[in-house]
Order: sequence, then C-alpha cells, then structure tokens
Amino acid sequence: MATPSSIPLHCSICPKLPTFSDISHLLTHVASKGHLSHYYKTKIRSAGEQQARTLIDTYDTWYDDNNIEELMAERLSMKQQRNDTGRASKRRGWCV
Repeated sequence: MATPSSIPLHCSICPKLPTFSDISHLLTHVASKGHLSHYYKTKIRSAGEQQARTLIDTYDTWYDDNNIEELMAERLSMKQQRNDTGRASKRRGWCV
C-alpha cells in the first residue's frame, strides 16, 4: 500500500498529462468533471483501440496500487464531517 507521499502525482488519462504539487491537488483533479469525462471516453474507446486499452490499464493499475479510491473516500468523509459540523453550529446559533 502506497503512502500519500509516495504516490506519483500525475494523471496519465488526461491529454495534457498534468502533474500536481501535492496529493490534495491530485485528488481534486481525479474528482473533477474534466478528468472523469476523459476517463469515461477513453474507457469506451478501449473496447476497440489497443492504445486506449493500454492507457486505461495503466491508469487503473496506478489507481489501485496507490489506493486512490480509499484516499477519495477519506476526503469525502472529512468534507461531510466539516459540512455537518457547520450545519450544527448554524442551527445552534439560531436558537440563541
């Protein structure tokens, strides 16, 4: 299992092959509509194009080897906790 500091901070699916300065920026990119669109389109093309199949396989291996899904889940959970805390404090403030 890779630690966040050992994860290659690049995206091999997107045409510009972006590189990121830290894991937070990488995760933001992976969750973006643009990235997801490129991934989906490449996945569809991979059914008939070997180059697209290789690209998807490489990306999926990177994603799995570096537990990106787990990192994304942790990030979503933390965001939800912050939102829940904010809502609770707003509700308490109105009752004062």
